[in-house]
Amino acid sequence: MQLIDIADTAVMLPLAGAIAGWLVAGRAWKLAVYWCLLFGMGLSIVATSKILFIGWAAGIPALDFKALSGHTLRATVVLPVLSFVLLQRAPIRWRTAGLLAGVAFSIVIGVLLVRFRFHTPSEVIATAVLGGLISFAFIRIAAAVPPPHVNGWMAPLSLIAFVLIFSLKPSSLNHRLVDVALYLSDRDHPYTWSQQIGKHCLSRNP
Repeated sequence: MQLIDIADTAVMLPLAGAIAGWLVAGRAWKLAVYWCLLFGMGLSIVATSKILFIGWAAGIPALDFKALSGHTLRATVVLPVLSFVLLQRAPIRWRTAGLLAGVAFSIVIGVLLVRFRFHTPSEVIATAVLGGLISFAFIRIAAAVPPPHVNGWMAPLSLIAFVLIFSLKPSSLNHRLVDVALYLSDRDHPYTWSQQIGKHCLSRNP
C-alpha cells in the first residue's frame, strides 16, 4: 500500500466509523452525532463538486481546478480528529503533539497527491481548507465538553465499526458518483478536462 492509499475511502470511512464507535462507547452521544454530521457534510460537498464536473464540466480552468479532492478531505478531517479523540485524556503536550502529527500527516498526503499528479495544487489547497475547518469545528466542540468516559467497550466497539464498514467495500462509492452524474446530466460519457478547457477557450475567443 502506498502512503496516499491511506486516505482512500476504503481506509478512511472505516476509521471515521471507528471514531464514532469510540465516542458512542464512551457515552459521548452528542459528540458522535456532531462527528457524523460534520464528516458527512464534508463528504457531501466533495461529492457534489465531483458530480458537477463529471456531468457539467463545472471546473475553473484558470485555476486548473476540476473538483475537490476526496483523499485530501478525508485525510485533513479524519487524521487530526482521530489523534485528538484518542489522546483527549492525555497530558496537554501529548495531545498537542498528536494533533500536530495528524495535521502534518494529512499535509504530506496532500503534497503527494500533487506530486504524483492525482490533483492540482488548487484542488488540494481548497479541499485542505475545507477539511481543516471541519476538523477544527469538531475539535472546538469536543474540547468544550467532558471527554468520553473510558471503559472496556471503547476499543472493541471501535474495531467492530471499522471492520463492519471496511467489509462493505466503501471504495465502490467512487464509481457510483460517475453513475449519478451521468444520470442527472443525461450524458453518455463523463466530461474530460480537455473538453472543459476547450469550452473555456471558445468562450474567451468567439
